[in-house]
Amino acid sequence: MRTVRTLIASVVLAAGLAVSVGVTPAQAATLRNVYYYDWDCHRVGNLGIDSGWWTSYTCTPQYGYWFLYA
Repeated sequence: MRTVRTLIASVVLAAGLAVSVGVTPAQAATLRNVYYYDWDCHRVGNLGIDSGWWTSYTCTPQYGYWFLYA
């Protein structure tokens, strides 16, 4: 019985590892900064594109602030 449980645990861990490696996004957006105003978030987002820091960005409102993801 103990051998069966060990074998099942090994299979489950291997399957979980295979799934997590397979679904990794190519380029995930990361939080770059937090702003008080949406215009400031978009200003820095566009500056990042113009400067070549990132290729796209998103300004997301949460908790009364604007979060810049790029």
